[in-house]
Amino acid sequence: MKNEVTNFMFYLFNRWSKEEAIRLYGNNLGNHIFNKWVWYRENGGDQLEWYANLDNQCQRKIVDRANELYNK
Repeated sequence: MKNEVTNFMFYLFNRWSKEEAIRLYGNNLGNHIFNKWVWYRENGGDQLEWYANLDNQCQRKIVDRANELYNK
């Protein structure tokens, strides 16, 4: 079994998209979170900084989705 950090990184590298964000968070929040991710990427930020600025509930949804896809 892989750990959550590995699953998270695989997920962001391989699967994260606007469609995934909307799937997890709904249209409004999904678009907001995805646009923040794009902003971080375009302005020299990184994925961990973006993730750290999400609230605990949003973080948990991403980790749970990553584990769902990569903990097989």
